[in-house]
Amino acid sequence: MAKARAWIYCRVSEHGDKQLLDYQEKILKNIAMKYGFRIIGITKERAHGKDINSYGCRSMINSIRRDRVEVILIINTKRICIYDDIFEEFEMQCNRKGVVIMTVQHTSPSI
Repeated sequence: MAKARAWIYCRVSEHGDKQLLDYQEKILKNIAMKYGFRIIGITKERAHGKDINSYGCRSMINSIRRDRVEVILIINTKRICIYDDIFEEFEMQCNRKGVVIMTVQHTSPSI
């Protein structure tokens, strides 16, 4: 069986500690290894998190639209966007494409 293709997304606030990006990446890489995912992309960015129009989010979304991603790994949903309604729209896009969103709190994939 082929390994699921995963994208790791890490974000801190615009003025956040850059070391926290490395910390997030380390945790998410460990989860990817635990589940045998093949990491195809990693986004590490400092952004406000108020929308999904940052370069890193757009890169990830473009890969989702092109059916290159099967799993998104994030620390928590607020890393994608701080507003629930915008995250829910992102989640709907993922669901429509069959992409599973895994957070550190929910690491039981349905793949």
